[in-house]
Amino acid sequence: MTSATRSALWGAGIGAAGMFFLDPARGATRRALVRDKLVRTARRSREAVSATQCDLANRFTGLAARTRALVWTGPVDDATLVERVRAALGRVTHHHRAISVASVAGCVTLSGDALESEAPRIVSAVGSIRGVEGVRNQLRTHVTAERIPQLQGA
Repeated sequence: MTSATRSALWGAGIGAAGMFFLDPARGATRRALVRDKLVRTARRSREAVSATQCDLANRFTGLAARTRALVWTGPVDDATLVERVRAALGRVTHHHRAISVASVAGCVTLSGDALESEAPRIVSAVGSIRGVEGVRNQLRTHVTAERIPQLQGA
């Protein structure tokens, strides 16, 4: 294709676009449609960038917290330890509300009702929590949940 042909095609394309958008009958509608699509695309792009920035900030915050947890070996206060244990219980047993948790100087006491099949996992999970110095197992274990109100349900 020669440069003259290429120039003629470009000129025809620009002329057709000009006629399309500058048409007195429908040109304003077409321009508004293109403007609206550009505005929507710009807004969605800003939202995507904002969501990505927020996600990255959260990931770096989590990474920093995990790094601090690996390096820091100081004592953990009892209230924080109790909350960590409660969170871990929610991942180990379906009946976590039936278990009471107390902590004194890093020694965690578990009391309440639990299924016999879940008790070893519960004690093991609590013992592996950072800051737990020891676990006193005072759980009442039951073979089945039958006639134990705290162990009913999922």
